[in-house]
Amino acid sequence: MPERVWVLDGYLDEPSCLGVPPYISPHVRYTYGALRAAGLEAGEIGYLTIDQLRRNPEQKAPLAEAGMVIIIAGTTVPGKYLGGMPISLREIRELVAELKRPRVILGGPIIHCPIDYGPVDFLAEEVPGLVAYRLLTGRDLRGEIPPAELVDAWAPLGAEITVAHPGFPNLVCEIETFRGCPRTSHCSFCSERFKKVTYQRSIAGIIAEVKALAALGNTCFRLGAQTDFLLFRATGERGSLVPNPEAIEELYTGLREAAPNLRVLHLDNINPATIADYPAESARALKIIATYNTPGDTAAFGLESADPRVLQANNIGTDPEKTLRAIEIMNEAGGWRQGGIPKLLPGLNFLQGLKGENRRTMDLNLEFLRQVRDRGLLLRRINIRQVNPLGSYKVQKDPASAYRLQKFKDAVNKEINKPMLEKVFPRGTLYREVVVEESEGLTAYGRQPGTYPILVGIPGKFIPGTSLDVKIVGHGYRSITGLPWPLKIHEASLEQLAALPGIGLNRAKKIFLAREVDSLEKLQRLLPDANLRGLEDYLGFTPK
Repeated sequence: MPERVWVLDGYLDEPSCLGVPPYISPHVRYTYGALRAAGLEAGEIGYLTIDQLRRNPEQKAPLAEAGMVIIIAGTTVPGKYLGGMPISLREIRELVAELKRPRVILGGPIIHCPIDYGPVDFLAEEVPGLVAYRLLTGRDLRGEIPPAELVDAWAPLGAEITVAHPGFPNLVCEIETFRGCPRTSHCSFCSERFKKVTYQRSIAGIIAEVKALAALGNTCFRLGAQTDFLLFRATGERGSLVPNPEAIEELYTGLREAAPNLRVLHLDNINPATIADYPAESARALKIIATYNTPGDTAAFGLESADPRVLQANNIGTDPEKTLRAIEIMNEAGGWRQGGIPKLLPGLNFLQGLKGENRRTMDLNLEFLRQVRDRGLLLRRINIRQVNPLGSYKVQKDPASAYRLQKFKDAVNKEINKPMLEKVFPRGTLYREVVVEESEGLTAYGRQPGTYPILVGIPGKFIPGTSLDVKIVGHGYRSITGLPWPLKIHEASLEQLAALPGIGLNRAKKIFLAREVDSLEKLQRLLPDANLRGLEDYLGFTPK
């Protein structure tokens, strides 16, 4: 009987893939699938997330007694996380030092970082599960079976691991369509350039994976693990690839058939240059995506900087003109609404600390965003972060850059972010299936499952994991405020009543103390000076 194996999900976050809850990465699923393909029974494979291990340190005991421990980790684009915290290098070193008996395999994007991992026995090859399979079977599949075929075979087998995740069934399953960046030369700061194994998956293989996941009760899927979704199954030669709308439609129709009860079908990265260079093919593909996806979908555009000198110095594959045209085309193809929510909008990424930055860089970035705003175009979100130094890449250091960055962020928040959120999510919009992830004091925080979901602040106390529909009542710079819908006045908290449009704290106190209010007429008599027009949209009763 094979020795017991544990998979420790340390979470990952890279430019082309998310694996921090509520997302589950394909890396852990491929690894589990490889173990099953190697002959292990489900009961012989243990699975833990790093958050579970932190909460229950006694779980280290079964890991220490195992024959093999596989750690999946790596954040090459670190950010702020709500659903979990990725494993740190210190935690990896400390854990590995304690695991004397098992063979330890470290996999995920962390293997691209030339650092001291501690006494790890093996670094996993770029197809997760290959090393474990070789150790368990003695068979080396490298060069024998193409990587894409291995992934297609292991992915459905790996679906089982999702039910062991503490976030199940509200997980967003990250689905890989292809691996590696298809550009012939890469952005100088990006971790994608370190990937030696690249491949395009088959449509049938992706559909089979989603069918296996759906059969177990998974309902949320994100086609996220690729650098430019429009180049999935693209035609032409490397370096001049043309979007293939027919392949994209075949994939989406197949996914809809494989998971007829899905709640979320979103994507992630698209290179705006692809849209601008091939507008006709891209527009057709985007219209197909917006037809079959679910509302709230966001395609991340990696402009990174609107400064031409920075773009050139870092070999970034787009420019402001192309990106603006791509935003226009995506707004035309996907900006229509279903249930009040846009189907497909662009997101925009900016990086600070890139080579070639100067005093004018942030001004150029802000001017670009003002052009987007002034043309009436919609962006779902704007992400501004510090570049992460990888390999030999050095972050541009300027003592005054921190001040300029904060000034830029403040201007974006006031001039762009809040007005944009008010347009994308107008007050009164019904926003469904918000899952509470944190509850602090008198406010809970939740998000819809999906790609780059907006953070929703909800007045009141709710148990994490609770799913509820909310009506939007307010907007911040990067979040919105929503009230449970319909709001039952006799059950509402003072904070919830105060958040109702036109109510405020003083009127909320009157309502809270009255409690017998069960119609809009009674509410008007209680508050004779208040304009309650439209308030019935938020309440559990309607005017007589």
